[in-house]
Amino acid sequence: MTKYTLNTFLFFLTINLLSSQNLDSLYVSRVNDTIISKYLNEKRAIEIQLPRSYEIASDKNYPLMIVLDGDYMFNIVSGSVDYLSYWGDIPENLVVGINQKDTRFQDSSVFDNITHTPISSTASFYDFIVNELIPYFSKNYRVSSFKVIVGQERTANFANFFLLKNDPQIRGVISISPKISENMNRYLNENLSKTNSKIIYTLSSSKRDFESIFKNVSELTASLDSIENKNLRFESLIFDKENHYVLPSVGVPKSIRSTYSMYSDIDKIEYDSIISKLETSPIDYLKNKYQLIKEFYDLDKTVSMNDFMAIEEFIEENEFFNLYDELSELAKQEYPGTILPSYYRGRFIEETGDPKKAMYIYRSAYNMKEVKGLTKEYLLELAERIKEDFNY
Repeated sequence: MTKYTLNTFLFFLTINLLSSQNLDSLYVSRVNDTIISKYLNEKRAIEIQLPRSYEIASDKNYPLMIVLDGDYMFNIVSGSVDYLSYWGDIPENLVVGINQKDTRFQDSSVFDNITHTPISSTASFYDFIVNELIPYFSKNYRVSSFKVIVGQERTANFANFFLLKNDPQIRGVISISPKISENMNRYLNENLSKTNSKIIYTLSSSKRDFESIFKNVSELTASLDSIENKNLRFESLIFDKENHYVLPSVGVPKSIRSTYSMYSDIDKIEYDSIISKLETSPIDYLKNKYQLIKEFYDLDKTVSMNDFMAIEEFIEENEFFNLYDELSELAKQEYPGTILPSYYRGRFIEETGDPKKAMYIYRSAYNMKEVKGLTKEYLLELAERIKEDFNY
């Protein structure tokens, strides 16, 4: 009973403290830069925020988050990314903001009168992002294949055009209070219904937003909600009290969390609503969760201790102790050379009829490395408890 209480406490209350410990002594760094653009025929100012671990994790690639309206949206986005990644809710991102203070309309709203697709300066800005900005970061920074673009109002609508290509370079869109152009609803529905790329789309508005924007967002929400495509992850966030100008302050962090919802560790809501009701293997569920993280985010994430504890809780609650054997094999893959595989192997042996052998397994782990939330002393306590109970 002591063991079960310990794991429940860690799983539901304190595991986020463990997530932050690798980053709490590090700091983000910011860089101001310019890109000389042949498409824009000018220099364009950009601001860059590097992840906290960027300088020490030299073999690590990071998702790239591109912030339109960077002159006023960059701080909201970069601050949210740093805070959420610090606590482990999302992966660290490299964030770049594009200054559009004097060019917002030209960059994002010059469309053909018939097709309502970018022409002239807006087409040039699109080409700048695809053919200059992204290659610049691919060459000079360690970025992964997963890229997100963030915009508000005009730029939020403009961001949609990156999803209308086959095999798009940008597969994540955060659209805050978009001023949706004509035909965009149809364009998105047609393309996202058949896309073979892994797309994550987060849309937001408010009941106190501009009436026309709220109406169009509601219609787009209904359209995209109707799509049945396993390659699309779509969420619409509708707020109650925020007006058009306040909306980014709440919409941005919530949209970023939504974009990375598959990445987050299992929490009480996911456990209670999904895992606790599973009729199939919870370990298969866990493996599939991390496979989706790889497919959508291009990230090889180690199964977190929090998520191991969640599966352990399921096993204990349902007394499916045979699953500990498979969980031990997964622990060998994820945490080789640590006490975790021995702990789960010991639990399997103990609960399936050979406590004496389990006692030796617990003791044999003493020379292995500890993991967060599980200590050698605890395994020795389990061994000692068996010794006392069975007079070994």
